[in-house]
Amino acid sequence: MIDVLSQPFMQRALGAAVVTGLLLPLIGNYLVPKRLSLLGDASSHAAFAVIALSSLLGFRETLLTYLAPVAAIYAILQLMRRFHVSGDQALAALLAVGGATASLAISLGARVNLNAVLFGSLLLVQVEDIILGVSVAAAVTLFVAGNFGKTLVYTVSEELAKVRGVQVGAYTFVFAVAAGLSIVTGIKIAGVLLVTALLAIPTMAASLISNSFKISILLSILFGTTATTLGVFISYYLALAPGASSVMVLMIFLILCLVLRSLRIRI
Repeated sequence: MIDVLSQPFMQRALGAAVVTGLLLPLIGNYLVPKRLSLLGDASSHAAFAVIALSSLLGFRETLLTYLAPVAAIYAILQLMRRFHVSGDQALAALLAVGGATASLAISLGARVNLNAVLFGSLLLVQVEDIILGVSVAAAVTLFVAGNFGKTLVYTVSEELAKVRGVQVGAYTFVFAVAAGLSIVTGIKIAGVLLVTALLAIPTMAASLISNSFKISILLSILFGTTATTLGVFISYYLALAPGASSVMVLMIFLILCLVLRSLRIRI
């Protein structure tokens, strides 16, 4: 175990796993009830498009990879709020554009390790990914802690939130942008195709057995960080994709929560 933890790539992978496992479930508690969990898919496909285009054009994609998901989420929110396009239509359109752009770039000669990008890899995580992830996690945690009552009302009812003076549009934008930024770090561990699971599954599992919103957040973070950390170790020892390993652990948590719910056991 000590030898494993002494390797720089494993240190980076575990750091990204903890940040991703904490941040995405936290944000998921606010996006999933709004039926916006697919923002993860749309933003991850935007990042995939930038990765492929960067490879095709021969330049580093670091900054653009973080900007692309934010731009995609902003475009989705604008389509929904300004042009009254339904959420699923806006998400489907942006997801398709991202996937199509990546496909065209690869067809034109972009060299992309599809298995690593689509399903995650321990070797993809860079120091800057962890730095940004920690920064976003700290900012979101402070925002939630300082405005917990307002965020709770925002999640329960947007109409009630507006009556109480909550800036609903601003709150949605904050969580959506935070999701977009954290998705990029999540892609390195979970991959483009599976990163949304870290938004949705921990939140779903925790909501089945929690008696309060605060407990749901804490449980979802526990599920998320445990799953991503175990996923990294499983990937290392069994040579499996870390994204798939993390999702399988999450599914075990979900099944256990379903059993507890059927037994009427709640926390």
